[in-house]
Amino acid sequence: MNLAPEPVDLAAEAEKTVQEFAPQARDAGVDLAAEGGQDAVWARADEGGVQIVLRNLLSNAVKYTGEGGTVRVSARTDGKQDAVLEVVDTGIGMDPARVEDLFEPFRQESEGLAREYEGTGLGLAVTWKALQQMEGSVEVETEKGEGSCFTVRLPAARVENGLDEP
Repeated sequence: MNLAPEPVDLAAEAEKTVQEFAPQARDAGVDLAAEGGQDAVWARADEGGVQIVLRNLLSNAVKYTGEGGTVRVSARTDGKQDAVLEVVDTGIGMDPARVEDLFEPFRQESEGLAREYEGTGLGLAVTWKALQQMEGSVEVETEKGEGSCFTVRLPAARVENGLDEP
């Protein structure tokens, strides 16, 4: 992947991705929504890279959240340094001790023949690589049976009159 940083509105990307996953969430009986209003949250990132991150996180959140559960996506600024995306679900969660393995290729919380959920185990590895190229990071808070919160941090961008300001 070759990602080029430019101003990207994380709130708009979050809303667009929520709309993309709305049919999948509806079919699964999951309440999916973007929160935080319409205010732009500008990051220095790559639009395609942000879409990769959001699609992987939302796909997992919907897949691992049972019928009647919720998935929420929000974008906000964190002081002047970071633009933040957060994906929070009420899904199955995972053992917090397994979090460090999640971003390795072909790794999933449940593995082997007894695995409950389909997937290659590549989504979070690709997410991690995209974030590294955009000088971003991701933190995970989770508890088995309680759900998960993925917090993505990207460098904030100041946009004035449609132009990126240093």
